[in-house]
Amino acid sequence: MPRTGEKKRERAVRGARRLPPPAVVREAAQVLADGGTAAVLVRKTSTWAKDPLPDGVDAVELPALERRYRPAAVRIALFRIPALLLRVCFPGPLRALGKRIDSAYRRRVARPVDRRLARLYRRDAGAVRRRMVERELLRGRSIDLVVIADPQSLVTVSELAETITDAGAALSYSIAHERSPAG
Repeated sequence: MPRTGEKKRERAVRGARRLPPPAVVREAAQVLADGGTAAVLVRKTSTWAKDPLPDGVDAVELPALERRYRPAAVRIALFRIPALLLRVCFPGPLRALGKRIDSAYRRRVARPVDRRLARLYRRDAGAVRRRMVERELLRGRSIDLVVIADPQSLVTVSELAETITDAGAALSYSIAHERSPAG
């Protein structure tokens, strides 16, 4: 059992590092001031409550992206085909009944089956992370630079480095390295 002094020391060490890094807020504001767009990939948006990101900066939660991941075959078979069938079978005035049946189907059939299948298709967390970052972040945006903001993000960036560079983005520790001396 740890002594009282050891507990205090442990808390002091844990509390010494301030999350989120204020440099992220400053650099995101600088990107906006230079006329660019910025998106910050975070673990939890609640850690950014005390130091909010500037207006116009997208905060994207990585765990939320990973939770939403499902292969196209699962998405089509479990959700899209039944919804299409219900729309075709219950047109016009029967639409409300079709929506109730769809809601019950999703709640009682599709979501439980999806949760069970998720154990299989989310088994390799690194592969899921790569697919989601590529599909949700890199495909829809033109990203020039990815800034590694803190030591904890090095692991995630090392997993995603190939995906990021294949999209044409550079990796850096600060936007200062990528800006010209003239500004």
